[in-house]
Amino acid sequence: MFKKLTMVIFVLLLSIAVLTACGSKSTNVPKNENDNETQAPESAIQPEDELQAIKAELLKAADEVVVTEDEVIFKDDSRREVITIKKKPQKVAVLYGSHACLYTEAGGKVSVGIGGASAEALYEKQIGRNIMKDEGVVTIATSSSGKSWNVEAILAEKPDLIICSTAMSGYSTISKPAEAVNIPVIAITYNGVSDYLKWFKVFCNINEKPELWDSVAAKVANEIANIQLKAKKANKNPKVMALTAGKNGFSALLSNSDTGAIIKDLYGINLADISGSSATSVDINLEDIYTANPELVFIRNSATDRETAETLEKLVKDNPIWESLEAVKNGRVYILPQELFWYRPNHRYAESYKMMAEWLYPDIEF
Repeated sequence: MFKKLTMVIFVLLLSIAVLTACGSKSTNVPKNENDNETQAPESAIQPEDELQAIKAELLKAADEVVVTEDEVIFKDDSRREVITIKKKPQKVAVLYGSHACLYTEAGGKVSVGIGGASAEALYEKQIGRNIMKDEGVVTIATSSSGKSWNVEAILAEKPDLIICSTAMSGYSTISKPAEAVNIPVIAITYNGVSDYLKWFKVFCNINEKPELWDSVAAKVANEIANIQLKAKKANKNPKVMALTAGKNGFSALLSNSDTGAIIKDLYGINLADISGSSATSVDINLEDIYTANPELVFIRNSATDRETAETLEKLVKDNPIWESLEAVKNGRVYILPQELFWYRPNHRYAESYKMMAEWLYPDIEF
């Protein structure tokens, strides 16, 4: 009897073991394709998602601009909360050369503007003509510096909109007198492609030409986003310095400058950057440059490329410190073209980004 009972218990235990083993095998059944998709790691971001994220950052300021049927509502750079500008102004005074170029590019007509050799050369380069010679245009000053303006003469032209810069005492000179006679003023601090996209959206909609956004500005944003994505995937972060070469020495451009912003957007490391600084540049000497020893050096100047090269030659000729720089020894010192890096490139911003990216990442096709 005891033997039979022992045998029954043994059989029961063996059956349980077999069933348990079968149950274990069932947990290893391959998952279907949908199960695999749901288990994809959160970090597996698709290239299209990365591209859209980059583009969203570029358009962040532009997306804050509100366009209604009759008005455009936005924040300018005067520290006011928001301002509202009616569409279709009939007589616009633009009192800063590069802003006049952008306003014209976005479908506007400058009726009162800044002349003088510097501004007129800028118009020729960026617009293809001297807009001060357009029919009916009034040259109200020959400098963008507010301290040189005849405010009464500007107001006597009776513009229904004034666009000026916060730099060179522009806004501080004209804002209160214009406000006293109910002329709206837009104050602009324009630095980098995000600002370009924002102000293009403001101006093309003020002038009731929203189609220009798609044909010009959106195209620029798309091209730059693609360039940035390729630069990001390079995962190299080259170390650079961008310098302005003057007769008395160098100044280094920081990330708050237009050129510095392009370097930052393309994942370069600007060795001259100062944490927390709002400055656009800082004086620097050859010893400081030597200590940083950048992989690449970019030279920017207000003069022509040839004149800039000549100025650089005078500053560093036969200087062993300069010759010992890694960038110099490897032939990676570049003169930045005036029209793409000194002036605001506006609709040519993508060209600036592409050129810089090709220098930073010579092994990648942009």
